Amino acid sequence: MAQTKGTAPEHPSTREARGLALYRDHADEIRFERGVWLVPSLSEATTVYEVRLGTRGASCECRDHGFRHVDCLHIHAATVARAKTRECAGCSGRFRGRDLVEVAPDSLTFFEGDELCRPCVRAHGL
Repeated sequence: MAQTKGTAPEHPSTREARGLALYRDHADEIRFERGVWLVPSLSEATTVYEVRLGTRGASCECRDHGFRHVDCLHIHAATVARAKTRECAGCSGRFRGRDLVEVAPDSLTFFEGDELCRPCVRAHGL
């Protein structure tokens, strides 16, 4: 019986799979502040790592990224969080779509279709 050689489906790396699991289980704890993503540690309950996602690559404060210089699970979790969030037109923070309010056409401060987080909606009286 002849066997055909096929391509096996590509499996995510362990870091990528753990990053997806980190996002799935802790999405509410991942925040975007001052241009960096704050991603919780899986092993230390009180530790939060700063992750920078830039055009020249990503960086993380964790020991894994510092030692191996590869994308760690925190970078993968922040990448998913960035893809699933949108920017507030008022404060430039990143929020999930359900936490943003679309600006009405009669607003004098923002353009129609801009999205604001709830604190910005209250601050601008919209």
